[in-house]
Amino acid sequence: MARLSLDIDTRSLNHGKAQVRVRINHKGTSAYVGTGVYVEPEYFVSGSLYDCIHRKAQQAIEKRERVTDTVRCLDEFITNTERRILDGMTAKDIREKALGAKTTPAASSDGSDGRMTVGAKRNAQSGRSTDFVAFFEMYGESRRTAKTQESYAYTAKVLRDYCDARSLRSLTFDDIDYPRLVDFARWLSENGKGEATRHMMESYVRAAYKDGQKRRMVSRDRDPYFDYSIAPVPLKDIDCLTAKQMHALMMCEPSQVGQQMGRDVAMMSFYLCGANPIDLYEMREPKHGDAVFVRHKIEHHYQRELTIRVEPELQALVDRYKGDGMMLHFKATYPNFDGFRHKIAHRLRELSVDLGFDVSMPKIRRTWATIAGELECPENVINHSMGHMDATVNRKFYERYDWSLTAKWNRKIIDYIKSQSE
Repeated sequence: MARLSLDIDTRSLNHGKAQVRVRINHKGTSAYVGTGVYVEPEYFVSGSLYDCIHRKAQQAIEKRERVTDTVRCLDEFITNTERRILDGMTAKDIREKALGAKTTPAASSDGSDGRMTVGAKRNAQSGRSTDFVAFFEMYGESRRTAKTQESYAYTAKVLRDYCDARSLRSLTFDDIDYPRLVDFARWLSENGKGEATRHMMESYVRAAYKDGQKRRMVSRDRDPYFDYSIAPVPLKDIDCLTAKQMHALMMCEPSQVGQQMGRDVAMMSFYLCGANPIDLYEMREPKHGDAVFVRHKIEHHYQRELTIRVEPELQALVDRYKGDGMMLHFKATYPNFDGFRHKIAHRLRELSVDLGFDVSMPKIRRTWATIAGELECPENVINHSMGHMDATVNRKFYERYDWSLTAKWNRKIIDYIKSQSE
């Protein structure tokens, strides 16, 4: 008789989480079914088919239900299939017959597992529309970075608040039409969400809806985005430090160790043309005096390396925080990037009180770009130095960039900041 069991795939952790898999063993064959549910290994309860997610796990109830849905579908197929028919099947046959060919895991370009969930398949067969919010949560968990996953989780909470405010027991794919999207945008603004937050949440909803279309959860013929456009974020002044404030940050020597580290990380970002915290966290040792890295945010679109000269000011900080096999020791010190990011943000908030102006890592990145523009640095140099995605075919495929231009202008920018008087 076929036997089912659950385990987690620890070979490919996604920000500390592993996917829960169903294993089918039958007559000397085996097959795995990915559930699409990711959980921290310490919150996976082995030995139980229907209660494998510890209650302390994030979204434990929803995750447990999704795993249970897959297990029950397999279990019911095995129980209801005649023994003589089952004896002629392999584990893979059971998987495909019970769940359908679309449930076989397959990598997709957006980082998700490319399968239709069991619940979605049942709804499609019965003519019922899939619960969009539940799908939205699953889609959010499949995003590549922990920060994006957090943003999707927050948006899912807001979606549930919206449903409560509108007395909706659920929000299905079929409920999402032009009037609903207009009402959701209006409700976000009325409930204190800023324009940037409103735009982000609407964009997330659209991304999940479009993915549902690809999975045949809703017909493309009734696409509300054919008529509805997400309102852009109104332009406003760039929030960054002035050259004098940047000089004050560069010259300050905090007495507290934590604030010193926050200040040093901010300056390392500035010396690297506004490198993001995740890039500092992952950065390998310099090559021939250059920091060479692929910007984390675009690594799935481009594999073009940035090459930024390690100036003496940066080298002094690298020597202070040198890692083993890495440019900096932060990845060895902090077990995950979220811990490092939160720590730096906290230290910079403390430092901001002493400095008298607000300092944050996003501001540092914008400051480098803004000052570069004020010094009339060519736009092409700014874009390459900051790792922006190429906008033209020529730059994307044909143009060879001279990284000595970045070294030249970065040096000018650093010297300009150092020349500022109090």
